This record gives sequence, structure tokens and C-alpha cells, in this order.
Amino acid sequence: MAMARSEPFKTPLCRLSYAQSLYKPRSQQEGGKLKYGCTLIFDLKERAELEKIVAKVITDEWGPKGLEKAKAGLIKSPFLAGDGKEARNKTTGDLHPGMGADKFFIRVQANEDRPPWIRWKDPNLQETETNVYSGCHGKAVINAFAWEHPQNGCGISFGIEGFQKLQDGERLGGSSGQDPEKWVEVLEDAGEAPPETKTGAGASGLFG
Repeated sequence: MAMARSEPFKTPLCRLSYAQSLYKPRSQQEGGKLKYGCTLIFDLKERAELEKIVAKVITDEWGPKGLEKAKAGLIKSPFLAGDGKEARNKTTGDLHPGMGADKFFIRVQANEDRPPWIRWKDPNLQETETNVYSGCHGKAVINAFAWEHPQNGCGISFGIEGFQKLQDGERLGGSSGQDPEKWVEVLEDAGEAPPETKTGAGASGLFG
């Protein structure tokens, strides 16, 4: 029996994190299903808009008393605090980049056979992580759905259909060394290469 699901909708402006899983599906556990996904970070003021959609899915699936169950913590919430335990490094306890007390975030996923579309300026061009990356800002098209699990109880999660970048932002983690302008030195033209490098041995000819 199919469980309640919202229609796809466009989110408020958010910040993209863990973008690499939008491009390559990953498994959360060994032997598990491969899924696309990412984390979307929002300002707290945007939470009410998403809560309205989640509340409708809850009542569609569990009736009016579903909201009482949700408030009592009996239905797992998809909303995670920007300064909570899920927002922190498990080893150091430090907040992950982009998180904070004025933020909340959600995790969104898509099945391996339904890769999300990723856009920037061209509505027909599937973008790469070079242009749409962790730290940029944009809007996603997602849906909320109810679920029940024998061990994990019941809850609400979000699926993702696509993401459009609207603004650049500071990259979040893992970008060290990927910005050539930051690292490459400007060299003066020293004329023709030494004859030793023209033997076919490449630069190793300098050390023969």
C-alpha cells in the first residue's frame, strides 16, 4: 500500500552541502541500496513553509492525531537543527561548515534509477560539480513522503527531483587545492626549453 506523499514543490532559497552525492549515488551502509542525495541548509525563517507541507503529509497518512504523534516525537521529523548533534563532527564535536544556531537542514534522496537534474543558467544543460558545488545557493524541487519501518518506526523524509544554482557561495569543505588561481605561480618566460628536455625523456632529462 502506497503511503502519503506530497506533490513536488520548490523550496525556499537554501545552501547546498554534500553535493558530491547528487552526481554519484552512494550507499549509507555496506551492501545497501545506492541513492543520490545531498543536504540542504536553510535559514530558520524558512522552516514554517516546509512544515506546512510536512503537516499535510502526516494528516493524510495518520489522520488528525498524527500531528499529536509528531509533536510527541513518535513520528521522526525530517528537520535537523543547525547546531544539533547531526550538524557536528562526530569526532571533534565542531559544527560542520555552513551550520549554526540560526539554521536548520534537511537530507534529501533519490533512487539510483531516478538521478536528479542539476541546473544553473541553461534549463537544458545537466551541470557538473565544478559549477554546482557544496556551498552554492539555490532552490531544489523536492517532495515529502511518509514511511514506516519495522525497526525504525515511522517518519517523514524528503525526495529530490532537482536543484538549480542561483548564487555562488564559499565552498564547503574538500575544495583545498581545486582552485588553480590560488596556488599556481606566475612564471616569467625563460625562452626555449633546455636541449636536455628535447630528447623524448621529458623533464627527467634534466636529471640524467
